[in-house]
Amino acid sequence: MKFDFFNKATLLHAVILTLRLTVGGIFIYSGFVKAIDIWGLEYKIGDYLNAFQWNRLMPFSGFFSAVLPIFEFVMGAMLLLGSFRRASVIFLLACMAFMLPLTAYIWIADPVSDCGCFGDALTISNGATFAKNIFVTIALLFLLRYNKRLRSIYGPAVQWLTAVIPSLFIIIVAGYGNYVQPMLDFRPYPIGTKIATENNGSTDTEFLFTYTKNGEQRDFTADNLPDTSWTFVDRHPIPDTQTPASATDTPQNPIAIFDGNQPTDDIIPTQGETLLLLIPDIAEINALTNFSLNDLNDLSTAKGIAMICLTSSSDNDIRQWRELSMSGYPVYKMDDSQLKSVARGNPAIVYIKDGTIRYKSTFDTFFNRMEEQIENNQLNLQPLESDNSIGHDILISLTTMLLIAMTALFLINRTHLLIKFGLRQRKNQNKSGNFAENLKISKTLNNFKMRKNIVAGNWKMNTTLQEGVKLATEVNEALKNRNANCDVVIGVPFTHLASVKAVINENLGLAAENCADKAKGAYTGEVSASMVASTGATYVILGHSERRQYYHETSEILKEKTELALANGLTPIFCIGEVLEERENGTYFDVVKKQVEEALFSLSAEDFGKIVLAYEPVWAIGTGKTATADQAEEIHAFIRKTIADKYGAEVAENTSILYGGSCKPSNAKEIFSKPNVDGGLIGGAALEAESFMGIVDAF
Repeated sequence: MKFDFFNKATLLHAVILTLRLTVGGIFIYSGFVKAIDIWGLEYKIGDYLNAFQWNRLMPFSGFFSAVLPIFEFVMGAMLLLGSFRRASVIFLLACMAFMLPLTAYIWIADPVSDCGCFGDALTISNGATFAKNIFVTIALLFLLRYNKRLRSIYGPAVQWLTAVIPSLFIIIVAGYGNYVQPMLDFRPYPIGTKIATENNGSTDTEFLFTYTKNGEQRDFTADNLPDTSWTFVDRHPIPDTQTPASATDTPQNPIAIFDGNQPTDDIIPTQGETLLLLIPDIAEINALTNFSLNDLNDLSTAKGIAMICLTSSSDNDIRQWRELSMSGYPVYKMDDSQLKSVARGNPAIVYIKDGTIRYKSTFDTFFNRMEEQIENNQLNLQPLESDNSIGHDILISLTTMLLIAMTALFLINRTHLLIKFGLRQRKNQNKSGNFAENLKISKTLNNFKMRKNIVAGNWKMNTTLQEGVKLATEVNEALKNRNANCDVVIGVPFTHLASVKAVINENLGLAAENCADKAKGAYTGEVSASMVASTGATYVILGHSERRQYYHETSEILKEKTELALANGLTPIFCIGEVLEERENGTYFDVVKKQVEEALFSLSAEDFGKIVLAYEPVWAIGTGKTATADQAEEIHAFIRKTIADKYGAEVAENTSILYGGSCKPSNAKEIFSKPNVDGGLIGGAALEAESFMGIVDAF
C-alpha cells in the first residue's frame, strides 16, 4: 500500500510523535540544566519562597531542588520514549497544574525577574515562560486523550528500566554539581575569567553599582546602596574618574567587594596566587569546617598565598562568626547574587592565579583533595588546574553510557521478541502450509504494533442494576492500582449504562451489548445508537454469536447497526467466528472471511479503521473448550491478511483483533503473547473483578 501521510490515522500518529519529542525534550532539557546546577536551583527556590513570604518552607528548598530536576528529566524521557504512556502524561499534567498558575502570577506580578525554568543556561522572560507552559499544558491534554494510540519503542516488560537508567544518570549529574561544581558552567564567571581589578596604585576610582528589582534597573553610588530586596547586576567606573588601564589589565568580569559598607579595590592581587573563600551564609558554617579553614589559612599564609573570605551575611553574623571561629584571614562583604554566581557551595573555594580564576569547587571537595598536602605541611595549588576538565569528561562519559545502555536495552528487548516470533512462526508453519502466507501481513512484532491492546468484558444478561454498579466500582478501583498495558472496557446491559458511567473514571471504557439497526422511530423496546452514546458509552458490541443464533441477525442487519454506531461516535466491537461443524469440516476460513466482507467491507478505509474485531470460536463459548494459542494466532493472522487484501497493510496493522472464547487468567497470557492477538472479549470471567483483572494483568 502506498504511504499516505495525509491519512487521518497516520497524521494523528505524526502529531502524537511530534508532541512527544517536543514536550519530552523540553522537560529533559529543563531537568538536565537544573540538575547540572543544583545549588542554583536551590537559590532560585529560595527566591520564590522569599517573594511569596513562605519562609516556613525554606528548610525544604534543598529537598525540592533535588526532586524537581530528577522528576522533570525522567518524566520527560519516558514521555519521549512512549513509556508508561498514560502515567507519564498524568504526572506531567499534575506538575503543570501547579506551574501554569504560578507562572501566570509571576508574569503579572513580576515578584522575580527570571523564573529559572532553564537555570542559567537559557534565560527567558516571565511572559515567554507562561506562553511556553500554555503550549506544554495543551500538548499534554492532547496526549492524555491520544497518547495510547502510539506504542512505546520499548516493550512493557522493560519500560521500568527506561525510568531507572535516566534516573541514575541525572542523580550522578546532580550529585557532582552538589558536591563539586556544575559539570557545565553557564554563569558569568567560568574558569579562565579575569576578575582582579588593576587600579595602578590609585585609590580614587569611584564606581556606579547597578541593581535590579521588579523589572526596574537602577545605578547607585557607594554612598546610597539599596536594601537587600534589590539584586546586584554589575559595577562600572564612573567615566569622569576612571583611571586608564591597559587592555590586558582590564578584568573581563570584575566583582564588587565591600569593606563594611564602602567599596574597596585591589583586594584581589593581579599577580601571584590567591584563595577566595566564598560563604553565602556564615551562620551555617560548623565548627569542624572552621578548624579546617584555619588550618588552610595558616598553611597558605606560610606559603605566601593570600586567603580572602567574601560573604553576603549581615555585619552581626560576621561579628559573631569571627568571635567563634577565631579566623585570622580578612573578611569582606559581597553582593549575595554575585557571590553565588562566582562559585557554588557554602563555603566554596576559588583559586585565583594572576587575577584569573583557575579552579573552583565546594570547600569540602577542595579540602579532601588537598588534605594529604595540608597534613604534610605542603600546599601546591597549581595541579588543581588539571581538575577543571574532570566534570566535563565525566558528563561525556555518562552521556555515552546512557545512550549505550538505552540502545542495548532496545536491542535486547527486540531481539528477544524476534527470536520468540521466529520460533512461533516456524512451529506454526509446520502445522499449516497457509500460515506463513497469513503472517506476511505481520510486518512488525507485537510490541511494535501501532494498534491497541484491549481487554473487554461482556456481562451479557447478568447482574441487577445494583449488582452491576457494585461490580463496575470494583473493577474501576482495581484499575487504579495497576499500570494496565491495555485498554480495559466493560460491556453492560442497557439498564446499567448511565449508572455505571457515573461510578467509573476515564481509565475504564464503557460498552453497550447491542444497539438497534434503526436510527429512531416506532420500534418498541429497541435502543438506538444515539441513545447508547447519550449515556456516555463509547463502545458497542455487535454481531455476537448469541445475537446471530437467537435473534437471527444477518450480515445486512449488522451492516446497518455498524454504520449507525460509527455515525454516533461509537466504536463497534464486531464479533465473528465459526461453529463446531465449520471448524471440523475445515470451512472456518471461508466462514470468517464472509462475515467480515458482507457486513464491513462496504465501509471506507477511514471508517473501517475505527472497528475493533473480536474473533470468537462459537464452539468455545461457554463450553469450557478453548482454541489453542496457535489456533487463535492462525485465524487472527488470516483475518488480518483478509483486511490487508481489501484495505492495505497499514489499515490491517492498525486493526485490533480480540480473541473471545473461554479466555481465563490461566490461559490469557499465552493467547495474548501471539503477535496477531490484541486482547480478549471476555464473558464469564468478566463477572468477577478479581478474575477479570487476572486477564488484564496478562499484558
